[in-house]
Amino acid sequence: MCIGSFFFQLIATRGPMHVWATGAVALFRLSGQGTLNDEDVWDLPPGFKHANLFGKYLRIDAAHPQQSLVWFLVSSNSLDLIIDVALKTWTSVVGFVPPYCLSRILQSLEDHSSGASHADAYFYALVAFLANMSFAQMDLTQSWHSRRAYERTRGQLFCALHWKALKGKDTRGKIKEEIPTRRGVKKAQEELSGIGRITNLMSGDSYAVAQRFWEFSAVFTAPIKLAIALVFLYQILGWSSFMGVAVVLGAYVITWPLARWSITITRQSWAAKDHRMSLVNELIQSVRFLKYMGWESHWTTKVKNARETELAWRVLENVVSSIIATWIPSAVVLAAFTSYTVIAGHPLTVSKAFVSIEIFSQLQGPMAELPNQIFSLLHAYVSMQRIEAYLHEDEVEDWATSLKQNVIPVPSSLTEENESRFEVGFEQASFKWHMTRPKTSGSKSTFQLVNFNIDFPIGQLSLITGPTGSGKSSLLAALLGEMDRVSGKVKLLKANHQVAYAGQFPFLEHATIRDNITYHTPFEPIRYQSVVDACALVPDLAVLDAGDMTGGQRARISLARAIYSRSHVVILDDPLAAVDMHTARHIFNNCLASDAPLISGRTVLLVTHHVSLCLPATSFVVELDHGRVVRQGSVQELRDRGLLSSMIEAEDLPPEPKESTVKVLEPSKSKNDADDDGPSDDGQPHIVPPVAGKLVDEEARAEGRVSLRTYLLYVKAAGWISWLFTFLLLLLMRAISVGNQLYVAKWADAYRASLSTVPFVVLLGSVINFLPSPSEDVMPWLLIYLAISLAGAFATLLYIVLGYWAGLQASRSLFVAMLDRVVRAPTRVFDKTPTGRILNRFVADIGAVDNALNSSARNALSGTITFLASFGVVVYIVPRFAPFAAFIAFLYIRIAPPFVRTARDLRRLESISLSPAFAGFDELLHGLVHVRAFAMERVYQNRFYRRVDRFQAFDHVYWLAQMWLRWRYDVLGSVVVFLTTLFALLSGVNEGLAAVVIIQAGVFAEASRMLVRVLAQAELDFNSVERIKEYLELDQEAPAKVARPPPARWPCSDGGVDVENLVVRYAPHLPAVLKGISFSIRPHEKVGVVGRTGSGKSTLALSMLRIIEASEGKIFLDGIDISTVGLDDLRGGVTIVSQDVALFSGTVRSNLDPLSEHSDGDCWDVLERCHLTSKKFPMVGGNERTGTVISLDMAVSSGGSSFSAGQRQLLALARAMLRRSPFVILDEASSAIDLATDDQVRLDSTNDSRRIGGFLVLTIAHRLKTILDYDRILVLGEGTVLEYDSPVALFAEPDGAFRRMCERSADWEELRDMVQPKYDCGSTCSAYTFWYNWSRFTSLSWSQFDNVCAEGTTRQVPRHIWRSSTFVERSGGKQVHGKRWERRIIVRDGWETKQMLRSHHVYHLAVVFPALQG
Repeated sequence: MCIGSFFFQLIATRGPMHVWATGAVALFRLSGQGTLNDEDVWDLPPGFKHANLFGKYLRIDAAHPQQSLVWFLVSSNSLDLIIDVALKTWTSVVGFVPPYCLSRILQSLEDHSSGASHADAYFYALVAFLANMSFAQMDLTQSWHSRRAYERTRGQLFCALHWKALKGKDTRGKIKEEIPTRRGVKKAQEELSGIGRITNLMSGDSYAVAQRFWEFSAVFTAPIKLAIALVFLYQILGWSSFMGVAVVLGAYVITWPLARWSITITRQSWAAKDHRMSLVNELIQSVRFLKYMGWESHWTTKVKNARETELAWRVLENVVSSIIATWIPSAVVLAAFTSYTVIAGHPLTVSKAFVSIEIFSQLQGPMAELPNQIFSLLHAYVSMQRIEAYLHEDEVEDWATSLKQNVIPVPSSLTEENESRFEVGFEQASFKWHMTRPKTSGSKSTFQLVNFNIDFPIGQLSLITGPTGSGKSSLLAALLGEMDRVSGKVKLLKANHQVAYAGQFPFLEHATIRDNITYHTPFEPIRYQSVVDACALVPDLAVLDAGDMTGGQRARISLARAIYSRSHVVILDDPLAAVDMHTARHIFNNCLASDAPLISGRTVLLVTHHVSLCLPATSFVVELDHGRVVRQGSVQELRDRGLLSSMIEAEDLPPEPKESTVKVLEPSKSKNDADDDGPSDDGQPHIVPPVAGKLVDEEARAEGRVSLRTYLLYVKAAGWISWLFTFLLLLLMRAISVGNQLYVAKWADAYRASLSTVPFVVLLGSVINFLPSPSEDVMPWLLIYLAISLAGAFATLLYIVLGYWAGLQASRSLFVAMLDRVVRAPTRVFDKTPTGRILNRFVADIGAVDNALNSSARNALSGTITFLASFGVVVYIVPRFAPFAAFIAFLYIRIAPPFVRTARDLRRLESISLSPAFAGFDELLHGLVHVRAFAMERVYQNRFYRRVDRFQAFDHVYWLAQMWLRWRYDVLGSVVVFLTTLFALLSGVNEGLAAVVIIQAGVFAEASRMLVRVLAQAELDFNSVERIKEYLELDQEAPAKVARPPPARWPCSDGGVDVENLVVRYAPHLPAVLKGISFSIRPHEKVGVVGRTGSGKSTLALSMLRIIEASEGKIFLDGIDISTVGLDDLRGGVTIVSQDVALFSGTVRSNLDPLSEHSDGDCWDVLERCHLTSKKFPMVGGNERTGTVISLDMAVSSGGSSFSAGQRQLLALARAMLRRSPFVILDEASSAIDLATDDQVRLDSTNDSRRIGGFLVLTIAHRLKTILDYDRILVLGEGTVLEYDSPVALFAEPDGAFRRMCERSADWEELRDMVQPKYDCGSTCSAYTFWYNWSRFTSLSWSQFDNVCAEGTTRQVPRHIWRSSTFVERSGGKQVHGKRWERRIIVRDGWETKQMLRSHHVYHLAVVFPALQG
């Protein structure tokens, strides 16, 4: 870092000319000693720091709010822009000195009179040398200032976009509707902010705008160069030069309509890119779910189609930009020469011909530059419009974000004087979601909260409850300022980190678990340990492999963050839904109870369905329904009014047991009911060291030169044939260029000398020998020149077209290959790789392949051929210059390696430093509500400053090194031209060859300089291919399809599962998670899987889908080994419904049935069974519907944010029912659904054999009571099968693992009431009668079975208990033990009739076991 300090001291005191002479050399020396690392590169100077740059913008914006961003960018960079224009004007004007000197040198050589000394030729050679040397110095200074303007502009745009994201509304739940425009209707893809769009704004639009500041002077200097060139041409060719001007004007006339077309194409191209990136983002975010369902191929096809649309627009962009460039240069020269020789009748002398060509070549620069600059300005205009549109999108209210607030001193404790500062609630407040969204037919009506008047008690616990979709989460969003306020007032102080929030969808950063809990606040070890214990995270931290967490673990880490904070207000959105009953009680006792020290004196708002559990510590209750407050008040007030019992009735948990029967849950207790850990030996809470393992792997960085395989990968992607023809075309173009110059020399020399004095190719030379003298008939000479020009134009056109085609093929091939490899990668890759990093590959690296790579690779090949051709021409004409040319070429090559090594390392560091910025944006957008709730906006903005500072530091130093190289090459180039001119003059060649030599010397100097630069640039650009290649080498899952697929109807509904000696490891070097387990599941059985944390429950489920491959053993599904089946076939026959729901942007129908395999009637059927819709007038038979879903075409936002958490889970259950897979895996699939709806959905689905009720079901149980009616229960422990039998048999074992789990469960009393001895059939049989004591079911008596039931008992039982049962029969005085009654009859409403029982000769019903599907 001492190098950096010295370096930037020079910047501040002595200017840029000394910068590259000191710091760059030191950096080159370091790169020569080994690979450059982050710490080797100095930090940015204060003038480039983004905090300083953007701070200036914020101050000016506050003082002049009406000032546009464009005006600020121009004014803040005005000094750099003025210097840039001034220096560029100098080089533009003085740039015509070398052609003038060439004219005077050739005129001197044309003087063949006796005694001519040609001394003036040497003088003008020296003048040209000095002019070229001045260019080197001026270009260096000009490049410094223009680059500084570029870097500052880009950085300010980056910061503006990030700042806006922190203040902008969270639009993830906003539906992408069609919006009317002047030209019809279009999809408003670009109107919504998401990671895909913002990534494009950062990586595309910001660069496009900043590039105009880098090339700002070109717009002003191009007309100047054009005017000077035309005046110069007029001095040489007279009025004939205006023929060339006419061609230029004609070109500009054509350019104008193309420019307007270009704007439209650019807008469409960017919109297509935004859409493609949105799809890629959704794909990466939900890739696990897509793998579970076997839908990767379907979704990748959607992305590929979007990519093809994007590439189609890029083709049009290329066509527009290349229409004029191919034929204008040749047309201008040809028109001028024709007019000068044919119409005016003047002889074309060497000086006039070559100087004209030189001027025309300089004219080509501004001629091509001006249209290009116009197109680029139009593209930047479109990009600026997109940026401005995003910056002007709606923002949250001022009080809802700390960025719009001054620092407010907040008292540390509550007193009567400051009590109003801590008020929490609403006053006559109403809210809507996304009020500006247009209403369209079939769209979901905007959800509203109406007339809220709530004052939550300060320093107490308040509960918010209600059915699914009632508005509980919306209430919290409204309180946090995330919902549009229609009227009224919100009372909440968010400043100074006074609010903590744990959302229903946990927000975790890619950092250590400890950092996620402390969340940018100081680490306090004692408090941290207390929070970890209170949130039941101790066992998880002991076994957790960072990044591989369940939903419950993520929810508890999010809860721990809220509890750890020192905020006065804690807002919790249903954190108990993601955990089992045991853990819920533990969290309540240690985090929410009135005597819990961590929550003492804090205002807690808790959304929950567990009213009975939390009631003892609750002070205030609010019940919602359809966005309105149904009931509210203190607990005592509601109890006195008789309203409290009805609120508790719908809840899952029984009232709090008596104190004598409840054990205080120690922090060492395990995660769920299945965890049977006891306290530590000393009886103290477990102390687990803070988890230091990060949730993400560091990004890999290649070292050394880019490998040959990387180059071959791109060539193969573009096509070997295209590159072969590219090489041949370059040879042809260079031959035409050299031949054209020799031909002009021959033509000019033909006016005075014999045709044999100028060397020429044999074929054309023999033809020219038969041509008349041009002074007699110039037309044949013009026709040959026309033929050469046309050949060059067509070769150039073919070269451009071939380049576009090859680039398009490479872009398509590499994108598709990387997409397929990423999607087919194991899920572990996504656990360890941030989404932003993957998106960076699809944005920055694919963008480099799309835009820069093809041209840089072709420039490298072209530069090599040009270098060799010009060297050959010069040496051929002036052989004595060969040793000097070789020495100068050696100097070029000698200077290059330090730069190439340094630039390569800097570019790689730059590439990997950009990923954290994208990853941070991704995290921010997904956790925006949490960030604003904690008032952490400035923390995130400052972190963004640091990340972009680091990225730009590498880019900044790279360009300093580039300037170091450029100055030296410019100086060497000036020396080359000067020495070549001297050798040509000393060698005595005629003026024609002298002109060719001088021009080729300039070409040689430029080619020598450009060769190293383009080769270095090509290697740098190939870093993107190298990074893509890294993803092309990702580990892959098994094939999606195999040569011998399973039978068409596999697996069938009558198939079972057999697991034989299954051993599973997460990696070959890791110990086995499942250790040789074996068990079988019979057809139609429902099996629950229980076990402590780390026992292998989730691993078993993932093994069934081959998400994790078995190391040993086999799994047979319906008689076929799943390891022999393609993954798409396997996962297409198995459905998993997890707690985390994945929904995609589109419609309800596209989410239910993305493959379009089912009818609308089937879709409505499953939606009705999941209570998401119902017919408004069922008796009439109309199609009008009511409920959450009123149309299958109802729009769904990305991630399903337009629905509540419970509604999303219901949609996921409906999707699972619609698939009708014979094998269903459930993992807390209804954790966010209210209990009444959950019961109704479960009964409707389990009683229907066409849906889940007729399937083979494997349930990973977090709550033991949910599986007591299952056929069998599989108990796992440390990767082995501890027990596997029916619930009755397992419960009957007093020392069994399952019985111990029940006894240690927080629900033990309830479980014991559900399972108790009722019948003793003698010494040979001890039987039990089981039933569910669920009071919510009404009048489900056994009276219809009185004739066959000896006891004649009337009990309340749920109807689903009669699906199939195990009976102990007493027939003829003989006892039959545990006989299974097999049946294949679908029972209406879950009831058996007495005729069915009699037909099976069941005379005495002695015992009823929990429902087992037959």
